Amino acid sequence: MTLRDDLRSRPWLIAWLLLVLPLAWWTVELVAGGWVPHGDTAVAAVRVHDVFGSHTPLLGMPSTSGQTVAGVHAHHPGPLHFQLLAPLYAVTGYAPWALVVGSFVLIAGLLALALAAADVAGGQRGVIAVAVAQAVVLPVAGSQLVTPWNPWVAMVAFTAAVTCGWAVLVGRGGWWPAFIVTLSLAAQSHLAVAPASVVLGVVALGVSIVLWRAGRLRMTRGTVVLTALLGVACWAAPLADVATRSPHNLELLLEVAGAGDGAPVLSLMVLAAAGAVLWWLHRRGGGVASGRPSAVVPWLVIATAVLLLSASRAGGGRAAYIAFALPAMLVLLTWPLVGWWSRSRHARTAAYGFAAAVALSLLLVPRPFDRFLGAAADRAAPVVERAREVAQGIDGPVVVRSTGVSAWVDIAPAVYAALVADGRQVYFEPRVDGRREDDFRHPRHLDAPHRELIVDSHADRPQPAAEGAVVERVVLPERPDTPALGGDRYVDLVLTPVR
Repeated sequence: MTLRDDLRSRPWLIAWLLLVLPLAWWTVELVAGGWVPHGDTAVAAVRVHDVFGSHTPLLGMPSTSGQTVAGVHAHHPGPLHFQLLAPLYAVTGYAPWALVVGSFVLIAGLLALALAAADVAGGQRGVIAVAVAQAVVLPVAGSQLVTPWNPWVAMVAFTAAVTCGWAVLVGRGGWWPAFIVTLSLAAQSHLAVAPASVVLGVVALGVSIVLWRAGRLRMTRGTVVLTALLGVACWAAPLADVATRSPHNLELLLEVAGAGDGAPVLSLMVLAAAGAVLWWLHRRGGGVASGRPSAVVPWLVIATAVLLLSASRAGGGRAAYIAFALPAMLVLLTWPLVGWWSRSRHARTAAYGFAAAVALSLLLVPRPFDRFLGAAADRAAPVVERAREVAQGIDGPVVVRSTGVSAWVDIAPAVYAALVADGRQVYFEPRVDGRREDDFRHPRHLDAPHRELIVDSHADRPQPAAEGAVVERVVLPERPDTPALGGDRYVDLVLTPVR
């Protein structure tokens, strides 16, 4: 069999190569440009660093739940994202580029699973439907898709989980191991998709039992054992949190979920609409347990309903986070459209037109995440370089503090992530109110003599420096299209005497 024949027999491989090509380009671009973790990605970098240490994370990123329910500071459910990035980060001596390359490998692997499962479940039509839904997202996310920001991995993992679950629904029980891993990664990475992930897991289990009893599920005993082992491995850390901490994160998450009225009218409308659609599909022989490729429709209707119901309880504008499930939900639209397209006389022309539109959008459409987060990384990089030079004279613990908007949001986290990666004993205050899992690094736990490194961002009026402090000023790179937060133009690195 020639390569051409091989590619024709695996349409998902062609789609994967087309989707991964821009990701590979952006990976090279970020690494060559000297990308450094900053803001949320710096917080993630510190937790990835800790995976093989004595304070290995049991939970995911800290959430902003305290803004929804006062005094309740929950984390995203689990650290699987950190654990998957940790080996390469550790082997490279905690080099920033390893986070980008690791994120690329992870996203590319999830896309491969999503497309291969779609091929198994829906054939060429399924591959195209999933690929089109993913292609729509690329111009929006841009190069930031290969940075270690937890919503990105939750987004792609959720799509992979939906398609792997779809393969299970058509009787391919061998996809259960991939389903449990991708579902766990999605649920642990972001609260927005966690409820839908849990419900889809329960539905898939119920449908599997129905199909197995009807003799329509191909699944060996070894697959069952492997699935159970992978499930335990994926959830060992969050379960350890439940067993050893009080209050544990699950209690806090349930408290957040129980807050508010949940928009009862909207919730009833969602339940009624979803129930009507599922009943209609079942009457037509296209229910979720039908074993047919069209089972993807009720499967996604259930997921969409749960997402909308959970969003009604998010509060504080956090309902918008369900947008990270959009690529998976778009399959509800692309599946029937691709079916219509495949019967059209102009199918090939439409395919070429869509491919050209995606390519042009990658080149011409403004990418807001690239612009804002790329500018933030560009501003953080020279400050990190200078901070490492300043820190060479520090012997012992150092406390990193921040003043100014840019310092608090992006640059100070970039500095302490870099110093942690360098092996220094670093303490810092959290960017989110309340106690976090990395609370052991809070300055209140430091009694020994130490020095403070104050990261002060400002427009032209720095904070007064303490007597005897060393002050290094960094001029922030100017980006006219994306000015720094708070109008900051400078960062002063203020190293205080030993305290």
